[in-house]
Amino acid sequence: MNQKIIKILALIALLTAGGFACTKDGNTDDDKIVSIKIQNFRGEVDPNIVSFELPGIVNAICYNSLPYPNYVGLPETWGTNDWSIHLVMEKGTDRTKLAPVITLAPGATITPESGTVLDFTKNIEWILKTPDGSTVKYYMATVFVSGDTDEDNMVQIKIRSYSTGAFDPNIVSFALPGIVNATGYEFLPYPNYGGFPDAWSPHSWVIGPTMVKGIDCSKLSPIITLAPGARITEIHHFIGEQLFFKKVEYTGIVEVGEYDFTKQVSFVLIAPDGSTVNYYFLAHAIGDELEP
Repeated sequence: MNQKIIKILALIALLTAGGFACTKDGNTDDDKIVSIKIQNFRGEVDPNIVSFELPGIVNAICYNSLPYPNYVGLPETWGTNDWSIHLVMEKGTDRTKLAPVITLAPGATITPESGTVLDFTKNIEWILKTPDGSTVKYYMATVFVSGDTDEDNMVQIKIRSYSTGAFDPNIVSFALPGIVNATGYEFLPYPNYGGFPDAWSPHSWVIGPTMVKGIDCSKLSPIITLAPGARITEIHHFIGEQLFFKKVEYTGIVEVGEYDFTKQVSFVLIAPDGSTVNYYFLAHAIGDELEP
């Protein structure tokens, strides 16, 4: 893999890192209150919650219209209008005692009520009744504290296609301490798209994991859970400017070891149907500069 492709991967990781952030309305110096709008990656703002406020929000990522069962623990009964929210909080935040101030559209109601003290180390669900009487659910999927890398922050993320919204069926979860997002770009069979070789399979993924601020992406040790019958047979990675690879035979729950994810790390996976799928990872921590 040449340096041109590495730079393309870096650009994709940067776009992924910012593509899903909810909008910050501002903050005060005294209380560090940050107000966000609930907004998806298409730029569509939730009309029911005018603002969601907490002291010390660093970043927020929101998803809606996901009729997929068990996405990061979402109940199967969730509808396509419901929301999944991921927050990154400033270092030192006590996740066990957070009381968000939620400003609703006129006529809407929400349970738990605005200002309720909640333990954000646990999964939290709000039920909102819209002015027309319909129900929208909001699920606080993950809350990270910036700079924390302990096992309590080991979070499992499903790989989801940016273009189609579909989940990768071969990697059940990709887990790292402090991971915020792992949206992937699944290759379509376009020759020479972005300088990628013609021989690349349309079943290849470019994935840019976004990490909380302060994470050292040069020393990441992911835990990968594979679908039954799937196996990883090769790992390719850069050491300096040279690309190395090793043969492996990984199935089930895999601790692949520590790699430098600021450079390309790739896996060759054999799917249960015998097809080959390539995964190309390049991680980025919030706030870090990517080389142009």
